[in-house]
Amino acid sequence: MELLFCSPLFLGIIFLNMEFDAAEHVFAYLQQYESMQLDDLLFSLMFILPLYLLIFALRRKREIEMLVSQAGTDSLTGILNRRRAVEILTNEVRRSHRSDSPLALVVFDIDHFKLINDTYGHPAGDRVLQQLIRSISQYVRSYDYLARIGGEEFMIIVTETDGSVATDIADRLRLQVETESFGLDRAVTASFGVSQLRKGESYSDLMHRTDERLYWAKNEGRNRVVGPSAGKS
Repeated sequence: MELLFCSPLFLGIIFLNMEFDAAEHVFAYLQQYESMQLDDLLFSLMFILPLYLLIFALRRKREIEMLVSQAGTDSLTGILNRRRAVEILTNEVRRSHRSDSPLALVVFDIDHFKLINDTYGHPAGDRVLQQLIRSISQYVRSYDYLARIGGEEFMIIVTETDGSVATDIADRLRLQVETESFGLDRAVTASFGVSQLRKGESYSDLMHRTDERLYWAKNEGRNRVVGPSAGKS
C-alpha cells in the first residue's frame, strides 16, 4: 500500500525536475541563504526530531498502559472488575491444580443494599460501596485479589489458603463492615460465602458453590459467613 502511494509522488518529483530544473532552483535558493548556516539547522533537526519522537512514544506507552489498567478496573471503587477477576481466577485455578496448592474463594454482598439506595439515594449507595472497599482493603492480603463482580457483590480470590483460614478472613471482614460507620442512621452489614477449590474443579463450579453459600448466609439471617466448616458441600 505504501509503495502504491509513494510511486506517483516519486514520478511527479522526477517530472518536475525534468521540466523546471527543480534541483538547480533549490540549490540556488540554498546558496542565497548559506549565511544562515543551514548545516547547523539540519544538524539541530536531526537531534531534536528523534528526541521528540521518543517523548511521543513514551507518552503513548503510558496512555496505552492506563487504558489497559482501566479496562480491568471498576470505575467506582478502583478495584478489579468482574472480567479481570474471572481471568485471574481461571489462572489461579489452573496453577492450584498444577502445583497441588490450596485456593479459596470468598463472595460477599451488602445486606439490604436496595433499601439503602431507595432510602438515601444512589449517590449515598455509591459512597457506601466506596467506603466499604476502603475499609476492608487494609485487611485483604497483598497476594490476594479483591474485585467487584456485581452491583453490591464482591469477590476475593484467596491464594495459597485453605477454606478454613479463608472463612476466618471472611469473618474478620464481616466484623469490620458491621462496626464501620457509614454516616447513615442504620448499620451496614454484609453476608459471605466461602469455598475451597476441589480436585479437578473448574473456576465456574467454584464460583457456583461459593454463590450458593452466600445464598445460604442470606437465608440464615444475613450478616454471617457460610464456609466449608459449615458441613455443606
